Amino acid sequence: MQVLKKMHRAQVLLLYNYYKSWTPAEVEYGKKLTAQMVAALEAVGHTVRTVEFWRDARAALHGYNPAEWIIFNWCEGVEGEVGGDARICAELDQMGFTYTGNTPATLKMSVEKGRVKRMLQRWHIPTPAGQEFTTAADVTAWEYFPAIVKPVSQHCSVGVTHDAVVHDIEALRRRVAFVNEAYKEAALVEQFIPGREINVGVWGNGRPRILPLREIDFSQINDPMHQLVTFDSKWSPDSTEWRCMPVITEVKTSTALRSRIMDIALNTYRVFECRDYARVDLRIDAHEQPYVVDVNPNPDITSDGGFIGACMAAGYTYGEAVSAIVMMAVARRNRRQALFNTLEQRRQSAMMVAAQEA
Repeated sequence: MQVLKKMHRAQVLLLYNYYKSWTPAEVEYGKKLTAQMVAALEAVGHTVRTVEFWRDARAALHGYNPAEWIIFNWCEGVEGEVGGDARICAELDQMGFTYTGNTPATLKMSVEKGRVKRMLQRWHIPTPAGQEFTTAADVTAWEYFPAIVKPVSQHCSVGVTHDAVVHDIEALRRRVAFVNEAYKEAALVEQFIPGREINVGVWGNGRPRILPLREIDFSQINDPMHQLVTFDSKWSPDSTEWRCMPVITEVKTSTALRSRIMDIALNTYRVFECRDYARVDLRIDAHEQPYVVDVNPNPDITSDGGFIGACMAAGYTYGEAVSAIVMMAVARRNRRQALFNTLEQRRQSAMMVAAQEA
């Protein structure tokens, strides 16, 4: 769909959740981000109300008319529940709400890294060799070293440290055992691709579009085996990794490589039936071969997050970017309503003909 930069007006429920385990500082930061999004949406003409919940969105939304309100879905997870964001979206569908972002099926798929890997392989999308292992005892053979070991259903790089990269079968078994014990789940093992890491924002429906590329700058990290996005590099401002991995916003590539990256990202977006917005993460090896390593429907949409950074590089303000996503949901509601009206008219016409014939 065409994303337009102009003033829009819609009634928006900003649906977000909190974790009881958050520290007071994290709570305050969450409130700050929420206020920023409210202000951004209001600045471009939307009416906005906030709806906060912990685990039960149904109760929080009681009293709101789905025909009148568009939900901006800002639920990226539910505390203590793998795939909780998919459950929330399924409940929104049941309640008749139109909401921004991806469907329950796409969200559920993306959180299960083993399924993501198999989907990429099935559709012949370039991705590192990979396999899911339930326990360390299952690791009887593996030929692709170096390898990286990740918890199979965690997100936000949980469990990804320098120790996640291993170089032999015994170290691989030990890391799988660590994941089993620390996260109480299976591990995804992938061939580790030394090289560049590029993030590709994609948005829209029907004819989705690529946003400007963003690259993780590994130039301050000498060891190629440490050139990876870890949990600390994302979430620990006091860590060395946070400080030495800035983002390159003007990514330099050959024309051929850029075209290949864009084609792969669009194909991935379509194969996973992404909707409204998503981010595809790729590693680029020394031969300029891109590999998809992660698919992120409903990526971070905060004002300083990577997806919004790509929107801003494309010339959008924060308000214009989140408004564009809102209007994708509005268009979806309008199409559904138009279809309902058409079917209702046909039903009434058929009833009139039947009555006349009788």
